[in-house]
Amino acid sequence: MSSITVDDKGRIIIPEDLRKKLGIRKGTKVKVSLKRKQVIISSIVDPKKFIEKMEGCIKEGSRVELVDPLKLKEIWMAG
Repeated sequence: MSSITVDDKGRIIIPEDLRKKLGIRKGTKVKVSLKRKQVIISSIVDPKKFIEKMEGCIKEGSRVELVDPLKLKEIWMAG
């Protein structure tokens, strides 16, 4: 866990190791939310990239129910 300081404009700098793990670079948009007094910063998944990554994961005839990839993304992002 890293300790960071909020500046006079309310900004924080996300440590480099965390930015790398999340794939955050200059210009990257992130999602910021509050959960039980914790600020959560999450990378935003591009819907097209998500669909490309998920394509072929579930094959026809599988016992896993076929689901719209965008619905899957909603479920995933809510978690």
